[in-house]
Amino acid sequence: MRWIALCLLLVLAGCGVGTGPGASQVKLEAFVELGSAPRPAGLKSAELGTAEGQEFQRILEGAKVAKPDEVRAALSFAPAADRRAFAFVMPGCAEDGAELTIERDTLRAELTGGENVNCATANYFLTVFSVDRDSIPAAPTLMPR
Repeated sequence: MRWIALCLLLVLAGCGVGTGPGASQVKLEAFVELGSAPRPAGLKSAELGTAEGQEFQRILEGAKVAKPDEVRAALSFAPAADRRAFAFVMPGCAEDGAELTIERDTLRAELTGGENVNCATANYFLTVFSVDRDSIPAAPTLMPR
């Protein structure tokens, strides 16, 4: 009973369970299907506007992707001063969206939609999320890496 009360208190205080703190401050800014070419070597999820974000952009723009103009536009996203932006590339099939969950110091991106579709070859998807600056730690862990 005390566990339930603690969970309820955490939810009411904005700490949440599952989607975590800041979930309502998360926005999917871009979702781009990259095609089935293999994921570029060395590509790691990154915060846009940082050195890691520039490396992410350099690697992805140099790769063979299905929609290079959409990729360039997605990676050019500049959040408002009170927000931060994060980019992820994930394997999937026929997904049509993505969500970002915040749990303590971890930001975890997952693809959504496309259930009951059988793919012979994996597709890759670029997602860019913006998050309220105050809802996440200064140096969050990004998953998938």
